[in-house]
Amino acid sequence: MREIFWYFLKLGWLAFGGPVGQIGLMHLECVERQKWIDEEEFVRALNFCHVLPGPEALQLAIYIGYKKRGRWAGALAGILFIIPGFITPTALAWIYVHFGKTAEVLGVLWGFRPVGLALLLAALVRISRAALKGPFAIALAIAAFTAFYFGQVPFLPVLFGCGLASVAWKRLGPGSGAAVASLLLLLPARAEAAEAACRRLFDISWFFLRVGLFSFGGAYAVLPYIREGAVQSYGWIADQQMIDALALGETTPGPLISVGIFVGYLAGHGAGAAFLGACAATFWLFLPSFVFVLGAAPYMGWLTAQPGVKSFLRGVTSGVVGLMFSISIPLAQIAFMRGGQFDPLTLLLGAAAFVVLLNWKWRLNVVVVVLAGGALGLLRAFAPGLFGGSLLQ
Repeated sequence: MREIFWYFLKLGWLAFGGPVGQIGLMHLECVERQKWIDEEEFVRALNFCHVLPGPEALQLAIYIGYKKRGRWAGALAGILFIIPGFITPTALAWIYVHFGKTAEVLGVLWGFRPVGLALLLAALVRISRAALKGPFAIALAIAAFTAFYFGQVPFLPVLFGCGLASVAWKRLGPGSGAAVASLLLLLPARAEAAEAACRRLFDISWFFLRVGLFSFGGAYAVLPYIREGAVQSYGWIADQQMIDALALGETTPGPLISVGIFVGYLAGHGAGAAFLGACAATFWLFLPSFVFVLGAAPYMGWLTAQPGVKSFLRGVTSGVVGLMFSISIPLAQIAFMRGGQFDPLTLLLGAAAFVVLLNWKWRLNVVVVVLAGGALGLLRAFAPGLFGGSLLQ
C-alpha cells in the first residue's frame, strides 16, 4: 500500500499531456520497472477501460491498484491520481473569477483561446482518422452533426442512436443501420428548464453524475455534453468561459476531463458556493469510474469479448466526431472574434498551434503549446503596440 500511495501521488502531479502520456508513464513504471502486471494484462486492462465510460487513464490507475492489493488499493490509486486534477483547476478557477478582468489575465486568456480551439480541432482530426473508416461511419458522423447542430437534439440521444445504428449495421445489414441512423434527423428538440438558485449544488451534482456515466470516448468526446448542459441548458457559463476551461485544463495535471471541475467552480460561484460546486463536480464526475472499474474488474475478459459492445462503441465514436465538429463552430467564433470583430492575429496563432499539435511528437507538446500561447498573450498585454492595439474582452 505504501508503494501504491507514493507512486500514484507522484503520477498525479506528473500526469500532463493527456491520456496517452499518462498511460505511457504507467506502462513504464508498472509493467517495465516494477512488474506489477505483465504486458498482456496491461493491454487487456486498457481495452477494458475503453469499454467503460470515464477517463481511461484514471480507470487504468484504479485497475492497477486493484490488481496489486485489492479494492481499497484501487480506490486509493484513483483518489491520488485525481487529487492534483482537483487542486489545480480549482485554484485556476479562483484566479479566473477574481482576477479575470485584469489586463495581464486577459492577455493570457487571449493567447489560450485559439490554442484551446486548436487542441479541440487536432483531437478531432486524430479521432476522425481512427473512427471514420468506411462510408457508413462517415455518414453516421454527418448525421450526428446535423441532428445536434441544426436539429438541437440532445447529446445522449445522438450518441445512443449512433451506437444502435452501428450495432444494427453490423448484425442486421446495411439497410437497418441506415434506417436507425436516419432517425437521428427526426428526433425532436428538447430544452432543459432553468433551475432555481437554491438548487444549484443539486443540479451540479446531477449533471456531473450524468457526465461521468456517459463519458465514452475520452475527455474531448464529452466536451459537447458539458457544453450542452453548462452553456445551453443551465446557463452557468458562456462559450468564452468554456474555451477558457479547455485551455486551462490542458495546463493542469490529471485527466483532461477535470475541465468539469473548473466548470463546477464557476457554476457554484453563480450561487455563492464556488468551492462546493467544484467539490460536487469532482465527486460525481469521477464516482462512476471507481464503481465501474472496481465492480466490473472480475468480469473484464467477458465484457471486452462481447461483439455487440465493440460495435456500439464504434458507432458512438463516429457520433462523437460529428458532435465535436458541431461545438467547434461556436467556439471558433469566440476564439477568433475580438470585440465583435474578426482578429487575424488570433487566427494566425490558432493555425500555428494546430499545425504544431498535429505534427509535433514530443509527449509534453500540449502543455508547452498552451503555455506558449499564454506567454504571447501576456506580451500583448504589456506591449499592445506590437500587436495592433490593446486587448478587448
